Amino acid sequence: MKKILYIISLFLLAACDDGDIVEKYTFQQEGIKVSVDATISGLDSWPDGYSVTLSGFSLAVNDKTAPAEYSEISKQIINNGNGSTHITLGGIPQSVNYLEITVLNRIRQRVVTLWQKELTNDDKSSRDTLKIDAGTINAGMFNYIQNEYFTLRCADCHGLREHAAAGLFLTEGKSYAALVNAKSAKRADLNLVAPGDTANSVLHKILKGEFPEVKHNHTDKLDLEQDRILIDNWILSGAGGE
Repeated sequence: MKKILYIISLFLLAACDDGDIVEKYTFQQEGIKVSVDATISGLDSWPDGYSVTLSGFSLAVNDKTAPAEYSEISKQIINNGNGSTHITLGGIPQSVNYLEITVLNRIRQRVVTLWQKELTNDDKSSRDTLKIDAGTINAGMFNYIQNEYFTLRCADCHGLREHAAAGLFLTEGKSYAALVNAKSAKRADLNLVAPGDTANSVLHKILKGEFPEVKHNHTDKLDLEQDRILIDNWILSGAGGE
């Protein structure tokens, strides 16, 4: 038995000495690295479940000219107290085509795009850190609601015409005072927006089609359920202003 083991050992040693041993190394590409400077306000206005981030997006599967709905990589932007933000994000995959300062929900789905840069081939091939100045950004939750919902979809009837429908002005600078803790003209027991309470907020009821006192249908004003959830979360988190 010892003799057999000795012969096997000699055979293995001979095999190891037969030529040079080539060591194999796998080098993992580090990816793109970016450094972004910006002045950002309103970071803390978003409730739990949302985060303001620097994120990378690839192209959408069904539309090769637009970014995808979910981020491939992201890093939360933290309020440092003075509004001036410097954030570095490394290891960005080559598949990322768009760099965004954006609000994501818990599943890294884009909710709001606040700033965007398309990455060029030169950007992707550079070995240097890509340095970007994103300027001044208002990331406030109510600011987004005003711009994307009230101004674009509501103010045509509520404020931009000679007479605001139902006397309700949803134009910039007037909408917050007109809504938050303001009594409903149709239901004296309800506020148009009751901070922290969607069940007693007329805005919530109207957008859900649950306020028969108003004859006009408002359920088509928000395209996605995600939009209605955002309005509800704004109310539930205290309906903060700008």
